[in-house]
Amino acid sequence: MNEAIDFSDIPELDDEYCKDGKMRPPLTQKNTVLLDHDIYEWFKSKGPDYQQRINLLLRSHMKQ
Repeated sequence: MNEAIDFSDIPELDDEYCKDGKMRPPLTQKNTVLLDHDIYEWFKSKGPDYQQRINLLLRSHMKQ
């Protein structure tokens, strides 16, 4: 599929290009939060993205 894309006008990135690059900290941070078992199980039962839903709920509460 990528064979159909013409990359000839795009220069390859080299060490010179990257020399002024800056590391950015991750936007999320791994933490430990103690939750009641029933709360944890309820969120987890809603699907594999339960951690994101917990985060969204906390963010919504934070903004209020």
